[in-house]
Amino acid sequence: MDLRCPNCNSSDLKSLSVAFQEGRFSVNTSSRLRGVIVGAGGPDVVIGRATTRGLQQSDLSRKLSPPTKWSYGKLILWLVGISFVALIVYVRSVMSHPGPASSVPVTLYAVIFPVVLAVLLAAIWRHNHSTYSREYAEWRRSFVCERCGTVSQHDLARASAA
Repeated sequence: MDLRCPNCNSSDLKSLSVAFQEGRFSVNTSSRLRGVIVGAGGPDVVIGRATTRGLQQSDLSRKLSPPTKWSYGKLILWLVGISFVALIVYVRSVMSHPGPASSVPVTLYAVIFPVVLAVLLAAIWRHNHSTYSREYAEWRRSFVCERCGTVSQHDLARASAA
C-alpha cells in the first residue's frame, strides 16, 4: 500500500488518529512543601501537599482532533439558565409596575419554549446520528503529511486492492 501526499508527493503520511494521540500528554504530578517560619508569634511549621492531574495537548493535536457529538446536557443547562433569567426579568417587571400583571409573556413562553426545545433536540439528534457519523468516517480515512502538513483522505480498501 503506497499512499502519497497530493501536495508534495511524499510517502511520509500519518493517520490523523495517530497524529492526534501523539500530541496528547497525560500529567500526573505531586509535590510537598515543608518549612519553618519564624515570626512575631514565634516559630511555626508549614507543611503542604499539591497534586496535579490533567491532559496537555499540542496545537497540532488540537487541530487534528476528531469530530465530537453535540451534548444534550449542555442544551438543557442553557435552556434552564435562559428560563431562570426570563423568570427573574418577568418577576422584576411585575414587581416594579403597579397594577395588574399581564399573563401574555407567560403564555408566549409556555408556547414558544416547548417548540424551541423540540427543534433544538431534533437538530442535536440529527447531527449525532447522521452528520457526526459521516464526519467521523472522513476523519478516520484522513492522513497528515509529515513533510508539508497537508491533510488528505485516502480509501485504504481501494489502496490495498490496487
